[in-house]
Amino acid sequence: MDSISSKDNRILKQAAALKEKKYRDSLGMYLVEGPNFIRDAFLYGGRLRFIFTRAGALSAELEDIIRLAGKSGSAVYSLTDECFAKLSDSVSSQGIIGVAEKRQWSEDELFKEDGANVLVLDRVQDPGNLGTMLRTAEAMGFAGAVLMKGCCDVYGPKAARACAGSLFRLPLLFIGDEAEALELFRRRGKRLYAAVMDGELSCMDAELSQNAAIVIGNEGNGVSEGFIRAATGLRIPMAGSIESLNAAAASAMLMYEAYRQKLK
Repeated sequence: MDSISSKDNRILKQAAALKEKKYRDSLGMYLVEGPNFIRDAFLYGGRLRFIFTRAGALSAELEDIIRLAGKSGSAVYSLTDECFAKLSDSVSSQGIIGVAEKRQWSEDELFKEDGANVLVLDRVQDPGNLGTMLRTAEAMGFAGAVLMKGCCDVYGPKAARACAGSLFRLPLLFIGDEAEALELFRRRGKRLYAAVMDGELSCMDAELSQNAAIVIGNEGNGVSEGFIRAATGLRIPMAGSIESLNAAAASAMLMYEAYRQKLK
């Protein structure tokens, strides 16, 4: 294992640049932090270019990960506390950070399972919400997700951390406009539902067990007009005077209802 002690080191500076979206986009890489996240990368096909550990932070768990890194060909570096701080985005870091290559998923990978549901994220802005929704989608048996232009960066530190290992397992397609997305769902035989407060159909009455594409909209403005016109509006029955739910909470309820119907 090589050591890095200078903040001007070329490899360190390139990795630190990945905290900014423009460099994640241009370099096709992003940061993953924490032993569980990094172990999932090795287990589920993620490609890690570099592994950085904080000097003095090695434990049996981190040593196991370093052995996995050696088998996969990832370069491993030990960093001083000052250098490690340039990369870490966590208040209580566990002393290990990786540089992962972005995976490009194909349309066929997203739709490989006949009848599977998909999640559609329409300009979701909060990285915690976005990551939580993708992780929930995997837990509820969704085949993957479509991320529309205007969503926050799923490869940013907060969103990636909220996704956890789902980022390596859940197929993602990035689509620029509604027309392209609508044509995709038509061609793949998906029924389009949009989560809206005054939806014409209760989620309990909708057929969500299979072939559903569920659209979750922007936290402030909701689902775009194009999707609303093309979709069946889906509402969540609620007690009391609450008008709306957090986007991640609403999506979790809708996806759980889809999973519950599938189990019947």
